[in-house]
Formats: sequence, structure tokens, C-alpha cells
Amino acid sequence: MRFFKSIPFFFLLLWGFTSLFSGCDKIDPPYTTGDDHEPNGDHGEVVQRVLLEEFTGHQCPNCPEGNKIASQLKAHYGDQLVVITIHAGWFANTDDDLFIYDFTTSEGDALASHFQVNQFPVGMVNRSPFDGSMLLSPSAWGEAMHAIMQEQPRFAIAVNPYHHGSGLDVHVEVTALEACGRDYYLSVFLTESGIIKPQKVNDPEYPSGVIEDYEHNHVLRTGLNGTWGDLLNEEDITAGMLFEHDYQISWDDEWVAENSAVVALIYDAETEEVIQVAETAVSP
Repeated sequence: MRFFKSIPFFFLLLWGFTSLFSGCDKIDPPYTTGDDHEPNGDHGEVVQRVLLEEFTGHQCPNCPEGNKIASQLKAHYGDQLVVITIHAGWFANTDDDLFIYDFTTSEGDALASHFQVNQFPVGMVNRSPFDGSMLLSPSAWGEAMHAIMQEQPRFAIAVNPYHHGSGLDVHVEVTALEACGRDYYLSVFLTESGIIKPQKVNDPEYPSGVIEDYEHNHVLRTGLNGTWGDLLNEEDITAGMLFEHDYQISWDDEWVAENSAVVALIYDAETEEVIQVAETAVSP
């Protein structure tokens, strides 16, 4: 299937409030929701950020169309949108010709298997159902994420990565903004952009069907605490509660620090829905 090369943003002007969370007590928020600033920046405020997990493959000719939509949404929303591009499935297979580079990861394979990804391109927006489906075609990503961005954030996440040549140290601080009696998990991932490798494409401008110098962005490199992360809380959460976690991994010489970022996300243990996400560039 061929997707549009651009998407309409008329729905981005439709502001509303829809609560996605239940079973928790709200308190007077010591934060702002971001309604008073442009979508392309948060000006230091605690806002509800949204995660797009885009499933793709370098041998998927239609996937560049999904990449374009993800890039357009990222350009519009800026830091309020976090993208992780996951190469998985048969379109991520390597061969002995052009597609010798292996983008796959054990974490990406586990996510694709768990969420039963069997078509490409496809994505999840906060791992939350939209119009009855969790796996969404690129044309639905924008509308799904816009509704979530109007929510009041329940957590603030601060990610502090330190790259020291042979390794990466990451300190994550999570602050609860509301009281809640649910269980949550914290997952931390490393992504990299600016990776120049071949990509199949369905585009008449490329008669060979391949862009040999395609730029792959937001590519999942590894998980710092596995696929599913660590339990965040062992008791009911009260507003102002602080959680701190530290992670260390060895640095792969193939990764480029100045093109990399650490993504930390919190998800509901029962529903698997992503509640908040944050991204910080790695300091070389």
C-alpha cells in the first residue's frame, strides 16, 4: 500500500481534553499542560509527551513513506514527540548484496513479537488503542498522538546520559505529579540517527528501487534495562514522590555518540500503555 507523502494537519487545530487514565486520584497540578505554547517546544514546562514506535525495515519499499510522515510530525511537535524506529520482521532481513547491515535488536524483535506486528510500515502511539487498534498505519499517527498531547502529565522524567568513551552512564529521575495506586515500569532505550545505509523504496525517482545513501533516523540500538524495563514503584504513588535509577552499558564502537539519544518511558504494568516519555541527546 502506498501512503501519502504529506499529511493534513487540520486536526491539529482541534483542541480538546480526553482522559485516558482511570483508577487514580487527581490532585491540583503543580505544572502546566503546555496549552499556552507553540507545539514545537515546551519552554521548560512539564508537558505530556508522546511516543511513536515505528516498525520498519530496510527492505520494505513502502516504509520510507512512513518515515516521511514520522519526520513531518516530529518537525511539527518537536520535543513533545519522541520517535523510536524499530527494524524488525522479514523486511529487516539482511542479504549478501546491498542489505548487509543488520539493524535488528533483541529488544525490537521482542516488541514486534509481543505486539504481533505483521505489516509494515506500522506504528504504535503510546501503545494505546486508537479507533479500536493499537497498530496504526502512518495516516493515523498524527490524529492519535494529538489527542494524547492534550492530557495533563502524570509524571516528569529527567534523563541525564554521560558518554565516557568506553561506556554510557545514564541517570533517570522520575517525579510523580499525581497520586495513583497503579503499578508502572520504567524502560530506557538508546537510539541513533544519521545512519547512512541502503533502503528499498517505491519511488519512480529511483528506478533501481533502492536509495543507497538513505538516512535512517531514531533507530533503536539497544535497551539499557532490557525490553520491558524495571518496576518503578512497589507501593502506591503519592504526588511529589521521586524515583531514581542508574544504568550503565558498554559503548559499541559502531555507534556515533553525537547522533545518539537516550529515551526513557513509563508504562502501565496492566495495560502496557505508555504514560510519559522523555528523550535526551547523548553528550559526546
